[in-house]
Amino acid sequence: MAHPHFDPPKTGDRMASRRRSKGQRGSTAIEFALVMICLIPLFFGTVAMGVTIGRAQEAIQVTRDVGHMYGEGVDFTSQSAQQLVTQLAQGFDLSGTGDSVLIFSHITTVFQADCTAASVNPCTNLGLPVFTQRLTIGNTALKTSAFGTPGAGYLDSSGNITAQNYMQQSSLVANGFGSVITQSDGDVAYLVEGYFNMPDLSFLSSGFSGSSAAGGIYARAIF
Repeated sequence: MAHPHFDPPKTGDRMASRRRSKGQRGSTAIEFALVMICLIPLFFGTVAMGVTIGRAQEAIQVTRDVGHMYGEGVDFTSQSAQQLVTQLAQGFDLSGTGDSVLIFSHITTVFQADCTAASVNPCTNLGLPVFTQRLTIGNTALKTSAFGTPGAGYLDSSGNITAQNYMQQSSLVANGFGSVITQSDGDVAYLVEGYFNMPDLSFLSSGFSGSSAAGGIYARAIF
């Protein structure tokens, strides 16, 4: 019976095989490195974007919660109420030089019955939405209200504005607010506008329930 015969691999063949194996391992390492160069920044970018969007949602929720409290009659001139806002807005700096601001406004539309009851004549702002109160908490240099800023001379220590002034002074008209909601005689809108300075949000469009601005997010709540 004939026995099978195997020729042992030649030395040159073994060396060529080892070179091919090393070459394949080297190519795999290069490919892996190239993939990781792309994946690592993408991973950290995704994490950073997720954290930033989470903070944006938190900012909007703070504005809503504070707006609801304002609508329920909480006096935000009191120290206890302001401390509560600071607790709600943990992670944001609402100090006078911080990265956030909350703007509180009472807005009502002037009707003839209001002018008559207050004995105001002429009733210059008849039919227009006007500010009757303005308060702020935080860094007022960051952002102003989208509807206007009453002059400080019209505000008392609680931020209130007299009927004589808000029915006659054109600077106390809440510009554009009539296109947001329609008010009936006697209605008062409790408006809170929040601005939170977050430079990483400059890539966002007007999503969420507020709108993004370059370097931060603006949100509002009306009750």
